Amino acid sequence: MLKELDEMSIGQKLYNYGCKSCGFEKGVPEFLIQEFRQDIFFNEGVIAALEDESMPELVCPNCRAKFEYKKTDNR
Repeated sequence: MLKELDEMSIGQKLYNYGCKSCGFEKGVPEFLIQEFRQDIFFNEGVIAALEDESMPELVCPNCRAKFEYKKTDNR
């Protein structure tokens, strides 16, 4: 699955995510971040701009711990 994500990420802006538990790091493409945000907003019944600064917390594909946004890019 990570190979397919790498292929779909070509040409996309990437957001740096990392796992504090196992140390796994991966760039998550912008289109996935937008999808996660939309799902969160629609599930909560809230309409918000996608430019909102909050970044979704994901699950590490390596160890299933929190996979958190690392504020290391130019966002």
